[in-house]
Amino acid sequence: MVGRSHLLIGLTAGVVLDSLVHLSGPPITLAPSVPLKLVVAKAIYYVAVGFGSLLPDIDNAHSTLGRRFGWISREIQHIAGHRTLFHSLLGLLLGSLLALGAQQLVLSLLAMRGLSAPASLMNATHMIFFAVLFGCIVHILCDALTEGGVPLFWPNPKRFGFPPNPDWRFRTGTWPEYVIVWSFIILVGVGIWQNVIYI
Repeated sequence: MVGRSHLLIGLTAGVVLDSLVHLSGPPITLAPSVPLKLVVAKAIYYVAVGFGSLLPDIDNAHSTLGRRFGWISREIQHIAGHRTLFHSLLGLLLGSLLALGAQQLVLSLLAMRGLSAPASLMNATHMIFFAVLFGCIVHILCDALTEGGVPLFWPNPKRFGFPPNPDWRFRTGTWPEYVIVWSFIILVGVGIWQNVIYI
């Protein structure tokens, strides 16, 4: 999938996850008043999910995230290639370490500014960690729907996808990708509208 599709699917899936487990705090739609800390927690959560949904493509210097990481992405792509290490279970482990680092960075920045972190950002919940990791998992699942599949057990080059027959999967950047992305967004939007799930 292209970067925009990964970001849209990741953020939409993030809405569903947050509505089920309330990683970023209670739903805003049900709150009698909306405290600033809740808004900050939700904003940080969605930024973390968005970052995670783009992170596996750090191995592509031309990707949305790759262009921002410049030489780092070029070196990763040169050493490992695209859709290899960061699209595998080993890549999820590396993504987990990056997510823990990102969480500590955010907490440190908040502390340096004299701000107390919202309760949902405390180490007990690891909100940023789970948000980034969830975004990475959604990214890999989405790429498993494409013709190329994903090398889950990299460095073993065998690629996996869904459905198992690559002929039933779509090519990145073609119309079936956009149908899948927008269908998912519309379904989640209808769920929110019907108050089945809450942000």
